[in-house]
Amino acid sequence: MRTGYSAIADEWIPIRPGTDGALFMALLHELLAQGLVDRSFLQRFTNAPQLVVLDEGEREGLFAFDPAAGPPGDGRHPHNKLAWDLASGRVVQAYPEGVEEGRQLALEGHYKLADGTRVAPAFQLLRDRVADTTPEWAEDITGIPSERIRQLAREVGETALHQAFELPIPWTDAWGKRHPTTQGRPVAFHAMRGLAAHSNGFQTVRALAVLMSVLGTIDAPGGFRHKAPYPRHIVPNYRAFNDPAMIKPNTPLNAAPLGFPASPEELAVHEDGSPLRIDHAFSWEHPLSAHGLMHNVITNAVRGDPYEIDTLLIFMANMAWNSTMNTMEVRKKLNARGEDGNYKIPFLVVCDAFQSEMVAFADLVLPDTTYLERHDVMSMLDRPISEYDGPVDSVRVPVVEPTGNCKPFQEVLIELASRLKFPAFTREDGTRKFKDYPDFVVNFQAQPGVGFLMGWRGKDGTEHLRGDPNPRQWEMYARNNCVFQYHMPEDQQYMRNWNQPYLDFAKDKGWRQRNDPVQLAIYSDTLQAFRLAAQGKSKGRQPPEHLRERIATYFDPLPFWYAPLETACIDADRYPLAAITQRPMAMYHSWDSQNAWLRQIHSHNYLYVNPRTAQEAGIEDGGWAWVTSAWGELRCMLRYSDAVEPGTVWTWNAIGKGSGAWQLAPAADESRKGFLLNHLITEELPFAGGHISNSDPVTGQAGWYDVRVNLRPAAPEEPAETFPQIATVPSAPGVLGGARKVLAYLVPRKP
Repeated sequence: MRTGYSAIADEWIPIRPGTDGALFMALLHELLAQGLVDRSFLQRFTNAPQLVVLDEGEREGLFAFDPAAGPPGDGRHPHNKLAWDLASGRVVQAYPEGVEEGRQLALEGHYKLADGTRVAPAFQLLRDRVADTTPEWAEDITGIPSERIRQLAREVGETALHQAFELPIPWTDAWGKRHPTTQGRPVAFHAMRGLAAHSNGFQTVRALAVLMSVLGTIDAPGGFRHKAPYPRHIVPNYRAFNDPAMIKPNTPLNAAPLGFPASPEELAVHEDGSPLRIDHAFSWEHPLSAHGLMHNVITNAVRGDPYEIDTLLIFMANMAWNSTMNTMEVRKKLNARGEDGNYKIPFLVVCDAFQSEMVAFADLVLPDTTYLERHDVMSMLDRPISEYDGPVDSVRVPVVEPTGNCKPFQEVLIELASRLKFPAFTREDGTRKFKDYPDFVVNFQAQPGVGFLMGWRGKDGTEHLRGDPNPRQWEMYARNNCVFQYHMPEDQQYMRNWNQPYLDFAKDKGWRQRNDPVQLAIYSDTLQAFRLAAQGKSKGRQPPEHLRERIATYFDPLPFWYAPLETACIDADRYPLAAITQRPMAMYHSWDSQNAWLRQIHSHNYLYVNPRTAQEAGIEDGGWAWVTSAWGELRCMLRYSDAVEPGTVWTWNAIGKGSGAWQLAPAADESRKGFLLNHLITEELPFAGGHISNSDPVTGQAGWYDVRVNLRPAAPEEPAETFPQIATVPSAPGVLGGARKVLAYLVPRKP
């Protein structure tokens, strides 16, 4: 669809949703075929020259290593890997000695180690992988003409390599080499959640990362640039819990609830391979699910898989409406009862600043504040808002007093953690450590001198980035427009994966645990470790039998494209159209959709369809239509748009609030004419005689954009309102009712 960045682009190249990875693979094919590759960048700054074992066995597909330099390790320990030096015709240390002057590390070819082991550079395996991903192959998948793909490859390749430039900015790399200038590559790639929100999203994003690496555009002037605290190592150092014995009553976990497993041994599974967690994160189903699988918690809890729950606490997630897949089914599950007549989810606590659809299901409502009534932190420890030239963090401070009994959810968490005697929140004598959230932000330290906020640290507020807690830190942020920014020296602003002064700086400030370089991964031995287990070629933890083929397929150490998983479960001819959403311009961020005034700008949404597609279905511009998937159906209004490619339909997200919720009047346009595409999306797919999350098999990222649909006109006698509709939510006790007056004009007036 041509909206957002596409609308202002010099050229729009329509592509079928979920096929971006095929385009990237075809571009890689062309770049390698035409020699448009930054070979020096690949040799020095990536694992492209590292030798991969080709012989079958427990080391198959893993990097060859020098036993004298240490154990094989995992992605956290690249130091003992090997490469082939073309100048001397022998094996050398790939890191760091392999990048010394006078050496030319092989990127192609097949070689043998001293013990006869067959090996090849990772880049050779990439070259083999893309040999068949031709533009003609991609044309059938993406809908983009093969010649345009070839032209696009030439454009990006020749621009990156033949229009390169030098900036007079000296820098020192991690191997001690002084570079008098910084080389620019005037090609940058920008991608948002549309790439990732598919069940093939992980390998698609990997393909894009490899594409950028091949062109040498990573953190170069004109290319993709990092923002502090990035870059970070793969695999990161933090771990999730991986042992049932770690889960004990009244005992905090001794590992993070979220993390990044580097091997099967670090998965959160029982001895039989079944999941430990209610969302199945970090299990064999979705091993690298770094953010969990929130979208599956309610279904799994109702099913008792892997265990039943007694309490569900929901914050900032409207699981009864737009935060969940297949909304109406999830609503049924929230009310599901067992044979004994008791609710499957016995006690539901909802923290919300608004009377959302989820509030109607709650046993206990914790009234939250809006962002104008509380302290908030945009921290370097969470979601940094940094600029390219240095780290940035910021705060919000209250501008109005909370209404009634509202309490910021952060305060609730501080209170709970203190009463439960969590070690981080209590002193040795059992007394609470922090009186409230602002106190927690100031005095909590992830390590000595490193807290949530970087600015105005130290007892007197004269230190920055690192220092003792400052009791007046909030005040100093407020006096400085609530923002702190540190401008790094110019010689630390580029090539930060390998820029030694920057690496030392980042370690000193607590952003990283190590100051060694972050080599880009053309090839992932971390993924291969899981694949070997699935193939039965490695010792240790093994996946359940029904998951072996799945892991062996999708945990490929090289990027590849495959059709979204839903495709194999439906009749594609019956559902020929891809259906996607985009956030409304007036309420781009999730919390903006909770603003009554912003929602009035749109009032309701339409399904936007290419005129040719709509006319073939017999639907007029502005007419009512049925949209059907294999999982559900909805009725909505349709509008013609030439900005949508013929195989796609799309609509705004988060419009179509339920009647009565959010204090919408019963006949408000937003609930009667607005709709959610969520009604058509399934949270589970059939698998191995059962079911599995409709998510990426590697990361657990929900396949929000995979759903396929068909169209038919609504009958003239059908009601001029969207379907499905929910019963009007009654007003909650104590609601003031001001918002209802604000929204009253949205209700059609009777003549």
